[in-house]
Amino acid sequence: MLRVARLASESFAASRWGSRLSRSSTGTGLLMVVIAYSTFALHDALVKVLVAHFAASEILFMRSLTVIVLCLTLGGRGVVTRGLFSPMRGKLLGRAVLTFIAWLLYYSSGRYLGLAQMITIYFASPLMIAVMAGPLLGERVPPIRWAALGLGFVGVLLAARPHGTGPLLPVISVGAAAIIWAYAMILMRQISGELRGWDQVFVIALLFLIGCGISLPFVWKTPAPLTLLMMLGLGCLSTIAQLLLIEGVKLAQASVVAPMEFSGLLWSFVFGYLIFGDVPAIGVFLGAGLILMSGAMVVMSELRGPRQGVT
Repeated sequence: MLRVARLASESFAASRWGSRLSRSSTGTGLLMVVIAYSTFALHDALVKVLVAHFAASEILFMRSLTVIVLCLTLGGRGVVTRGLFSPMRGKLLGRAVLTFIAWLLYYSSGRYLGLAQMITIYFASPLMIAVMAGPLLGERVPPIRWAALGLGFVGVLLAARPHGTGPLLPVISVGAAAIIWAYAMILMRQISGELRGWDQVFVIALLFLIGCGISLPFVWKTPAPLTLLMMLGLGCLSTIAQLLLIEGVKLAQASVVAPMEFSGLLWSFVFGYLIFGDVPAIGVFLGAGLILMSGAMVVMSELRGPRQGVT
């Protein structure tokens, strides 16, 4: 009898430990994603500076060249064979093509649209990710998470609502980029369990290098040494952000990660002030509060209950 009781106690303790470990992994994943999006925000601010004087394809070419060198140096030569000859290479190449198109559309529009307007449109992607996560990943999105996503998006609109009107084509381009990026994130979730972060980043950077290299003879402008250093620095920031995002997505559901993308908006306003001298209006602070509440709702719902859905 005592033995049965002891086994039951040990089983209960193991269950509690497993639950805590699962939630701890989710928390770690969310933290990695938040850091990734803050890094992406700094990356985007630097691109915004550069795109006023250089074509987006030239900027992305130099950035991708740096990423490839980092992958080969730190990830080893195996990134080539693992990435290009993996059974998941079809989805990986698909994700690379989608990411290339999304980023090219997004950064090309930066020359014609204000930063706030670009961010407002582009930050619709977390909602699209949550919508796609159900049918494509089998994740159950509970009502509390939908409420958090809605609250976060209201915060985005409040904090970064566009003033005035701008050219229609760049607006459409950013909207298309948001939709394409959302599906690319779904593909990332599907392949992250099979491929290392280095392998994924290398293949994506290689496609960027080839795609942007084709247009290079037509758009190339020789950068000054400081500008060249900024372009190469983009590669370092991009590598860090992508690796953190890939590893974070492995630990947390895509629909849980989606609201954390809103945190990048806050950093965008911080860098906007530090780099461009933009002074946020009161709506920015109100929107920031709603965005933080959105993320807190998702985190608290994960900590209080077991993870559900297919991961």
